[in-house]
Amino acid sequence: MEKSIEKLLGSWQLQEWTAELANGEIVFPFGEDVIGRITYDERGDMAVQIMKNNRPEFHSEDLLQAQPDEMIDAYTGFIAYCGTYDVHPNSNQVIHRIAISSFPNWVGQNQVRSYEFKDDRLILSTDVIGSSRHKLVWKR
Repeated sequence: MEKSIEKLLGSWQLQEWTAELANGEIVFPFGEDVIGRITYDERGDMAVQIMKNNRPEFHSEDLLQAQPDEMIDAYTGFIAYCGTYDVHPNSNQVIHRIAISSFPNWVGQNQVRSYEFKDDRLILSTDVIGSSRHKLVWKR
């Protein structure tokens, strides 16, 4: 197994998610205290979940009884997807082949991430998605 693939395997905790807007401004899409996890396994499966910290709870304990404003807050503070992945060590890219996603437009898509390892961190970055470039810093 390729060394960079071996380094990728396992679960990583999100440390920081920034987006660079078209005007060069750096923002924190889910706040500076964002939380998340990404996992890559030996079989080629991956999953990622990211959410705003301290999202408001629903008034009901039944998720099917949520009010529209509660659903909007919950949806806009959470992204998750899973599928398979391929690593291309020569270009330092990992391709996420998305099978399930909280964002319906990504189902069936391939999302390309550039990766680098720095100290004990995994840094994943994107080309432009929508109107911004994203950088996610993960730690074991």
